[in-house]
Amino acid sequence: MASNTQRASNRTTLGRRKAARSVDFGLLEPNYKKGRSTYSVMYSLKPKVVDFDQVWVQLRPTIIDIINLVPISNVQWHHKFSDVYDICVSIPTPLSERLYQEVKACIKEHVQQKRAEIREVDPDLLIQEYNKMWNIFHQGAIYIHLLFGYLNKQFVRQKRCTDLDNFAQYAAFLQIPDVKEIGCLALEIWKEDLVKEILPALVKLLLAAIDSDRKGNYPQVANVVSGVINSLVKMEETAFDAPPEGTRYKSRESMTAFYQENFEKPMLNDTEIYYSSLAQKMLAELSCSAYMEQVIIMLEQEEIRAKKYLHESSVEKVISLCQRVMIKAHKEKLHSVCHDLITNEENKDLRNMYRLLKPIQAGLSVMVKEFEEYVKAKGLEAVSRLSGDNVPQQFVENVLRVYNKFNDMKTVVFMDDGEFSSGLDKALQGVVNSKEFGQSVPKASERLARYTDSLLKKTTKGLSDADLETKLGSAIVIFRYIEDKDIFQKFYSKMLANRLIASTSISMDAEELMINKLKQACGYEFTSKLSRMFTDIGLSQELSSNFDKYISEIKPSRPGTKFVPTQALILQAGSWPLNAPQLSTNATTNQTAQDVANFHLPMIFQPVIQEFETFYTGKHNGRKLTWLYNMSQGDVRLTYLDKQYVAQMYAYQIAALLCFERRDTVVVREIGEEIGVSGEYLLKTIRTIIDVSILICDEPTLTIDSPLKLNLSLTSKRMKFRLQAPQVNKVVEKEQEAVANTVTQDRKYYMECAIVRIMKTRKKMYIQRTDQNDEYQYLA
Repeated sequence: MASNTQRASNRTTLGRRKAARSVDFGLLEPNYKKGRSTYSVMYSLKPKVVDFDQVWVQLRPTIIDIINLVPISNVQWHHKFSDVYDICVSIPTPLSERLYQEVKACIKEHVQQKRAEIREVDPDLLIQEYNKMWNIFHQGAIYIHLLFGYLNKQFVRQKRCTDLDNFAQYAAFLQIPDVKEIGCLALEIWKEDLVKEILPALVKLLLAAIDSDRKGNYPQVANVVSGVINSLVKMEETAFDAPPEGTRYKSRESMTAFYQENFEKPMLNDTEIYYSSLAQKMLAELSCSAYMEQVIIMLEQEEIRAKKYLHESSVEKVISLCQRVMIKAHKEKLHSVCHDLITNEENKDLRNMYRLLKPIQAGLSVMVKEFEEYVKAKGLEAVSRLSGDNVPQQFVENVLRVYNKFNDMKTVVFMDDGEFSSGLDKALQGVVNSKEFGQSVPKASERLARYTDSLLKKTTKGLSDADLETKLGSAIVIFRYIEDKDIFQKFYSKMLANRLIASTSISMDAEELMINKLKQACGYEFTSKLSRMFTDIGLSQELSSNFDKYISEIKPSRPGTKFVPTQALILQAGSWPLNAPQLSTNATTNQTAQDVANFHLPMIFQPVIQEFETFYTGKHNGRKLTWLYNMSQGDVRLTYLDKQYVAQMYAYQIAALLCFERRDTVVVREIGEEIGVSGEYLLKTIRTIIDVSILICDEPTLTIDSPLKLNLSLTSKRMKFRLQAPQVNKVVEKEQEAVANTVTQDRKYYMECAIVRIMKTRKKMYIQRTDQNDEYQYLA
């Protein structure tokens, strides 16, 4: 409130100032609002004697004007506000209760007059006329509530609190006194004295309007229908607040009991009858595909319709009801065509079916099962046609093709739904871990390891860094589905060891990238040994550099001693999957160990080997070195030819070839006796040298008594070439057997450790030994 009087406002309470500023709700006369006049209004807060009848005679017409939204002046508003205050604080006795009863009677008389008017309205225009009356009355009730703000605060609220305080010990069993604030009182009178009388006819017209909208005959008074429906909620308001200028009034709390009982309930009943009948008719006339399309359209339209007409609390109820009568009631029919839709990959219909069944409890179970079975069938079909030399690549590419296809289907059709994601994972897990006929262990681990080995070798051509990373990422996709990840680890670590030792990795960055991807998929523990293998290679390079300096320092003191340039790799036994040939229960491995047990290291290597051992043990006291000659390689320069070819060989091959250093013809038996290798392994070693034409055997079959000649006319397109390692059996078969045995033994140790930890923790025995060796029985 603005005032031209300097100190007058000091005598006005804060509550009065707020009330005075709250007048601008469209009630002021136009000349007052446009002129922006300033008034000086002075109130006395001192209680005084009030002639109630005299004041009420002047106050009552103003109440009627306000409730009818007749504009009043700002001065008049302030005066009436002051009158209400004076009555409430009058002396000797406050007249609040009498004022409350008179206001109640005034509003009741006004509503009864409106009831008489609405009775005379044409039934076809009942909705429109009621809406007009309601809008005026509701807005007027807000302003009346503001005008009697002091009465609400001083009389109504105090009376409600006082009555409950007097019976505090029984408060939990008492109802709140039937004394309402003026705004709520007005709405209560409106509901009891006017609405209940016309409610049956009103609801009938409202339902008819909604039904016409469903049938395409959109009512011209849609906003009126919405207003009337929402009035059934607004008349239950329990608190009012003054709205900011330029905004619509919004209640703090709306009670919907009256609305639900008198309108929502019959509306939902009509909705159920309408859509139940319509669904039956559509199912009889339309295909399942067309039915789903029509139901989706109807659900969308009904949601729009509900939001347009109904209270917000009814929208979800209407949608749920429609879903129940049009989808859930007929989900068996939808499920019956699900198999055909998935096997024919009818993505449009599947998308519609998913949208319909998703809100229904357990509605997607059949779809998910059919999807999972179909993906698994297609996946097994894709991995059953593998043949040729590149089976690992075929396996990976075929599984990825199935994964990418159905992963896209899961995203586009099924919106990345968690149930379908789980179904896809289960299906691919079944595909990847499927066992071939006659196999006891799935081949996926080995195939994936060989596929990554082919990617990470130097022989890989035509792949950019980005392409390589993409292919490694795709390999990880399959890796996540492998159940026997420990088998994959064994294969991968063996192949990684071979790449690192032979320096055949495409790049160390690529190797590290793959290990990081495995770490992200399985954690640090899974890749800890792989990481230590990298560390060993780096340390070995530094050690070799220091050893070269050491040799250069001792050479002057060893005249006549030749030290072959050597690069030693010091590898931790616990981190690398490498072993020297040794006796075992396996017949093949046992025989090989016997064949090479007495291997004689060529004299040319012994000085450098002995010096390296002295050098290493001097730096690392207490460590034991075990030389793996079966994996040791060296470059041999062939100086007896026209061109000085360089052949990269393994230690046993080098030893055999050195037998020809002083002669051109040697018998196989003599080579074996000289180098300490015998049996089948000796013949296989000689055969690898013959295969590259360094040695010549004139006999068709190589035996222990076959003479060998040095090929003095050897020619090759390459100046440097590599000899294959001698193998008794195929590499694949040997690795499969070794990995299977290692994994079985590891799992046994892990299981025993877990059992011991549990028993030590809980101090109770759950198993006991039986009479059989290595057998336990479970104790309940």
